[in-house]
Amino acid sequence: MNWRRLSEGLAGIPARHHIIAWILLALIVVATLGPISLRPVTPFGPDVERFGAFVVVGGMFSLTYPKQPVAVAALILLACGLFEYAQHFIPGRHPDFANFLVKSAGIIAGVIVARLLR
Repeated sequence: MNWRRLSEGLAGIPARHHIIAWILLALIVVATLGPISLRPVTPFGPDVERFGAFVVVGGMFSLTYPKQPVAVAALILLACGLFEYAQHFIPGRHPDFANFLVKSAGIIAGVIVARLLR
C-alpha cells in the first residue's frame, strides 16, 4: 500500500469526518451485536430505523471517502453482512436476511444522496 498517496488523498478531508463516520459505524455495531436493550427504538418501527441508520452511515462514509463510492458501499455492505451473520452467536439476537436487505438499501441510498450533494 502506498501510504504517501493515501495520506495525500485524505489530506483534504477534515479529520472530524473520519472520526464521525467510524463512530457511527461503531454505534451500529453496538446496536446490532449488543444486548437488545441497547437497540434504539422509535415510533417508526425497526425497518425504518435500520434503513435510516445505514443511510446516515453510507452517506457519511461516502462524504468522507468521496473518490471511492463503490468501495465505500461494498465495504459497508460487507460489514453489514458480517454484523447480521454474527447475530447467530449472540443469545437473544435473531439474524434475518430481510434485515440485511433493508440495511443494504439504506447504504446504497446514503451513498447516492451523498454523491448528489457533492
